[in-house]
Amino acid sequence: MIRGIDISHFEVGLNMATLPNDIAFVSMKASQGATEQDPNFQGFYHDLKADRPEIIRIAYHFFDWEVDGIIQAENILSRLVNYTEPGTGPLMLDLEADSGSTEESYVIHNRAICILRVNYFIAYIRANAARHELIIYSNDDFIKNVICHTWPDTIFWVASYQDNAPPFIPGWNFKFWQYSEFGQIDGSVSGGHLDLDQFMGTQQELNGLANIV
Repeated sequence: MIRGIDISHFEVGLNMATLPNDIAFVSMKASQGATEQDPNFQGFYHDLKADRPEIIRIAYHFFDWEVDGIIQAENILSRLVNYTEPGTGPLMLDLEADSGSTEESYVIHNRAICILRVNYFIAYIRANAARHELIIYSNDDFIKNVICHTWPDTIFWVASYQDNAPPFIPGWNFKFWQYSEFGQIDGSVSGGHLDLDQFMGTQQELNGLANIV
């Protein structure tokens, strides 16, 4: 298994230098919506780069469905990540809404404009980050039943909490699987509060996504 984790300010105190040796990649929340920025991102990102350069770094933005996509793209780009640098994976866009929430209802009733905002975000990132590859993170139920749309020219990171990898969704380039939201740093899938992930390709493919020749 090619194992990874994703973290945000909720994991304050996590020591990058002492991460287990089998962790191959870490995704870190950088920003959300128009102006929110994760207070721990810069520390996590630069500590990981300095102390564990062999671990691939991925920055992500949590999408606000009611905010212009370009404004949101400018927010994460202001975190000054060099997406062409060796060891840096593509930017990740987190698309989700809690089941039954007012946010989910907004997406359902404004699906066309929500999809357009995502398209603007993607186009702006590709024009300004010197990188075409982009990862979209979501859960399979949201993609199939709420947004009802795919972005086939992106890489798909699916959240699906089960023992076996979910089936491939037509129209998606499925490469990452988040298989637990209650994991622990040692890889245990329960008893904690850490998101655990797996890359579904080869190490060579993952290196390619991280500008490692």
